[in-house]
Amino acid sequence: MSDMEKYDIVVVGAGASGISAALAAAQSGAKVALLEKGDKFGGAGMFGAQGLFAVESAAQKASGEKYSIQDAYEEIINYTHHSSNAKMTKLILEKSASTIQWMKNNGLETELVTNTQEVHQNHPRTYHQFIDKFNGFKRVMNNFIKASGVLMTETTGNKIIRNENNKVTGIEVISKGRSMTLATKAVILADGGFVGNKEEISKSLAIDPDNLYSMGERKATGDGLRMLKEVGGVNDYKRIFENHAATVFSKNNIKWHNDTIFTLTNLPFLWINNEGKRFTNEDIVYDFALWGDTVYANGGYYYFLIDQKLVDYLKKESLNWTNSFERTFRLLDGKPMTHKVGPFTSIEEDLQEAISEGAAFKAGTFKELAEKIDVDPNTLTLEINRYNQLVENGKDADFYKNSKFMNVKVQDGPFYAVRANSTTLGTVGGGLVTENFEALNTKRKVIPGIYAVGNNASGLFDSSYPTIEGLSNAFAWNSGRIAGEHASEFVKNA
Repeated sequence: MSDMEKYDIVVVGAGASGISAALAAAQSGAKVALLEKGDKFGGAGMFGAQGLFAVESAAQKASGEKYSIQDAYEEIINYTHHSSNAKMTKLILEKSASTIQWMKNNGLETELVTNTQEVHQNHPRTYHQFIDKFNGFKRVMNNFIKASGVLMTETTGNKIIRNENNKVTGIEVISKGRSMTLATKAVILADGGFVGNKEEISKSLAIDPDNLYSMGERKATGDGLRMLKEVGGVNDYKRIFENHAATVFSKNNIKWHNDTIFTLTNLPFLWINNEGKRFTNEDIVYDFALWGDTVYANGGYYYFLIDQKLVDYLKKESLNWTNSFERTFRLLDGKPMTHKVGPFTSIEEDLQEAISEGAAFKAGTFKELAEKIDVDPNTLTLEINRYNQLVENGKDADFYKNSKFMNVKVQDGPFYAVRANSTTLGTVGGGLVTENFEALNTKRKVIPGIYAVGNNASGLFDSSYPTIEGLSNAFAWNSGRIAGEHASEFVKNA
């Protein structure tokens, strides 16, 4: 390949938004190069996501769902207090059904399933789960290549090149360790935000970065947002974190996982924040976005407390509470819901393992436990006693937790405190764009030939991720498709 290989459009990042942008542009007649920093395409949109949101799809209509574009629009706009880009929001929603069909036409099929979270069972069905996901993504990529698209793996975008008239003429890339320039008329920045860049995360976080567990794409280090700023764009507009549940993790062994501890974390036991106080209705555990938001808002971590009486019970018996992730797993493996957890025959050993990993603490008294988790002993004792009284009453007069969960006290030592930390699926936003995902400068004027999509783009979300399942991945696929189609028209006249 020569150092001045010529393309109409270069797409930086081969996750969901990048693949969508590249495919849409190539099928619209543009010559497209798709860059992927790693050695495999797909990103979080393939390796992490299991499906995406859509409204008024053929599957929904066939099922009799009455949820409309207007319903979804009003739900999102009200959730964001009308601070989202209204035109963009409506365009994404209007595009979503045809995008499901377009994906199917290109080999990636979906099926309309029940919503994956327990608390959303009464919400209209909008979640379209992938069928044969990995092979489907391969078929999509094959169709991109059939449309004369070029996939360049192990290639990172480094600098957008423009002439004296601020017209895009190329992009400098690092491909397999070698610097080279690709001639192009437009660049679509689709490399997934900055969740893999701890320095950038620290600038935007409201909590200690050490308290954040990232499930996001580690290759997403903010290259696209940096390049956006270098050409006069805005890259720090409404940067948010896609808060998602909470995770117990070992700071010494990032790969550590224990199934029992994971399951216990997904239940509405007594939660205590870093002030030693109960801070929420714990059955928020059944809505992953809201669960993540409340953890983030309370300093980035909390402890759930259990006592020896419960531990002894769970060694032999089940608890008739639903694991908040059970429905997600059952939709993937096809097994029926149980709506119970346990027994955990090795629960004591599992808790000791968590203690050894620095993720849990054990103490004989409330005072000793308070000292181990660094909270005021009197405060913790008062909070636990108050909670036990609420359980005795069978009614949560403080935060209104469902009474069916008000049946587990914390009173028979020894006691366990397990630390659950803020978890993010990625960063969302930063790039200020139009509804067509054209980059805007500080004066809100279009920067010709530059686009930002997916997690690089602001506009749909506000301060937190909405509770509609699959919306982030829908934003990726639809923003990419919109930008790819728009860019293909732009380059015809560039």
